[in-house]
Amino acid sequence: MFLTRFSHELTSFSMPDASLIIFFAAGLLFKPARLLALFIFTIIFIDSLVIYKENYTEIGLLNVGYLLHLSIYPLAWFVASRLKITNFSTFSQSILWVILLSFLISYGSHYYLYILSSSTAYSLLSFFQDNLWTYLLSNIGYAIILFVILKVIRSHERVGLEVRSN
Repeated sequence: MFLTRFSHELTSFSMPDASLIIFFAAGLLFKPARLLALFIFTIIFIDSLVIYKENYTEIGLLNVGYLLHLSIYPLAWFVASRLKITNFSTFSQSILWVILLSFLISYGSHYYLYILSSSTAYSLLSFFQDNLWTYLLSNIGYAIILFVILKVIRSHERVGLEVRSN
């Protein structure tokens, strides 16, 4: 998360935020909710650091939009913790539902709390259309990388690495 959370866009110095897929991977690899609180506190810490470092005084973490945004991570963890990774069809359907639902929750709450107050001419549908493909492409890309990594781990069964199977 430290490698990707500081930026939400691909630049020559950073990758787009991969937190959603990291939580999905953690839900697959660890027992449900064992490390969930630690991961969420890590995100809050990183976000607080970025807000302070970049002097984003108009953004605060204690608002409904941020809390709704945080809710997507336990969702990803919960869905992944009940998933068998050996089946690509089930994996891809589950991850796509998580990505789409997370997009609607995260961007919908951002729109209503930040965009709507500054521009009533910019509709929610337009906001979704402007951001959907970037969100989908980066998260689907990370999901494919995750699936390949999990398959490699599964096929090699390295000492100390154990992928849960239900």
